[in-house]
Amino acid sequence: MKRYKSAKEFMDQIVQQKSINIADTVITTDQAGRFCLNDLHKAAMASGKATDSHRPGNFLKSPGVEAFAQILSDATNIASVETIRGGPRQGSYGVELIVLRYAAWIDPEFEVQVYKTFHSVATGQAPVATPKPSAISPAKEFRAIFGIARLIGLDKNAAAISANQGTVALTGVNMLQLMDRTHLATPSQEIYYTPTELGSRFVKSAKAFNQLLVQAGLQESVAGHWVPTEKGREHAYVMDTGKAHSSGTPIQQVKWRDSVLAEVAL
Repeated sequence: MKRYKSAKEFMDQIVQQKSINIADTVITTDQAGRFCLNDLHKAAMASGKATDSHRPGNFLKSPGVEAFAQILSDATNIASVETIRGGPRQGSYGVELIVLRYAAWIDPEFEVQVYKTFHSVATGQAPVATPKPSAISPAKEFRAIFGIARLIGLDKNAAAISANQGTVALTGVNMLQLMDRTHLATPSQEIYYTPTELGSRFVKSAKAFNQLLVQAGLQESVAGHWVPTEKGREHAYVMDTGKAHSSGTPIQQVKWRDSVLAEVAL
């Protein structure tokens, strides 16, 4: 049997593997290659080594685990633990060392079983398990969500980003990442700024800059909220923040083009 100089060297041998099979249970992975701890819990239950009290949530809250996970994240520059909420791939996912620590937390014999499985796959002595393909079409879901996003008024870029996020949640497939399009160019190539950002250029507070906008006839206060006037609309962009006031009214934010500076004589 090959001896490894460190746990990292051992784990490097299996970093490219997909899902594995433990106790006739497929341990699926997320987009970053992290293993599903919920599947591992099912495998431990099937092996008679775990109970409901051994669920991933309890493990992640146990003493020392959070610090251990943070050290791993800092060392590898990726989150060692990630939780997906909602969708068919929901659950907690962890890198290999988190998996081994979780297995040890459940039961020493189960830890050995998991370690042997990893070693067998890493050395080519065991086939890699292949999970069943999702019944949900990522492309179909992307198109459907994109259409809804456009109907509610989002521009094409915002709709594409929303559709991608929804597709990841439903299918686990990142469509933009597959196309190597992690950044989308804005159609106008213009950048909008908050009053705080514009005011900071001239050592002015957001409050002072907002008053300049009022004096220039570019905005007015309506029910305690800043609203661009007809004159100010050509320089302004109103965006929804996704939040709401206690009354239920959506919270909106006004941002301004650089062109507004000429209007306030700055």
